[in-house]
Amino acid sequence: MRLDHCLDEALANVIRHGGPAALSSPVHLQFGVRRGAGACTAELSVSDGGVPFDPSTREDFAPHSTSLADAVPGGLGLRLIRNFSDNLSYHHSQGRNHLTITVGWVDG
Repeated sequence: MRLDHCLDEALANVIRHGGPAALSSPVHLQFGVRRGAGACTAELSVSDGGVPFDPSTREDFAPHSTSLADAVPGGLGLRLIRNFSDNLSYHHSQGRNHLTITVGWVDG
């Protein structure tokens, strides 16, 4: 479920903020699972042709709210991805963003 939320948010960001190049080129997804002694890791890579953007180092856009009444819609995607993932890595090469999201869990 955590990885699903991260994917939803990453794709929404590509569509909303990637610019014309992101909308005119395919988004590539690669998924893998590793099983070890009692632990599993899922890794999802998202590659797009949009504006270069490193979500692993970018500041949150939304202010922290102390109540629902103070909350402002939007801008929570980066915080969600960071909180639901165990590791984020990013690089930009050959005109494409490459974001890898990793989550782990105990197998048992």
